[in-house]
Amino acid sequence: MKESFTKIFTGFLLVFLEIHIVAFDILPDPLGYFLIYLGLERISSEYKVGNLSRIFAMILFALSLPTVFIQQTNNEITGLTANDGWPIYMSALGIGKLILVFYVFQVMLQLARHYGDEAIFKRTQLTFKVYIIAMLIVTSVEPFLMNLGTNIGIGIGILLIVVSLIMEIVFLVLLHKFRKIEPEGLDSESQQIDLQV
Repeated sequence: MKESFTKIFTGFLLVFLEIHIVAFDILPDPLGYFLIYLGLERISSEYKVGNLSRIFAMILFALSLPTVFIQQTNNEITGLTANDGWPIYMSALGIGKLILVFYVFQVMLQLARHYGDEAIFKRTQLTFKVYIIAMLIVTSVEPFLMNLGTNIGIGIGILLIVVSLIMEIVFLVLLHKFRKIEPEGLDSESQQIDLQV
């Protein structure tokens, strides 16, 4: 469990951080999604959960390959504009990541329930609800920012960035917490969970 969630944590951390040297991402998103896939693959083989989350991780691995060579946040440098379809691509990638996080939360909730850890289950459940609601609001509002006045648009944009950062950090902290959950006295048969996520 620790090794699996270490990979998932590291994967989401790579996706969260973006550091470019010239045009090359030294913390590539595809590598992050591949690590997430490896972690989910191991959890799936041991506990029979996470099928859809693994599929989305692999889809995002493939879809995110262009982000290795094109900076995601500075279109002035890359010369890409809305007419190039880049914003649509980035929005699709963001929605895909949100779906992946949704399924990863389902895996975490099932594992927390399986181990009978009520405290971590309730914490995961609360974090899941707040994260999904907050990120859905952020994702829904972002496309309309360009239609607002400059001052209002900048203000709301900064607020959305802050909310997104907080939610991503809270999610990463929770993933790190799951690294410490270990089975105690469970045989391999008792570890099988009949939930397909």
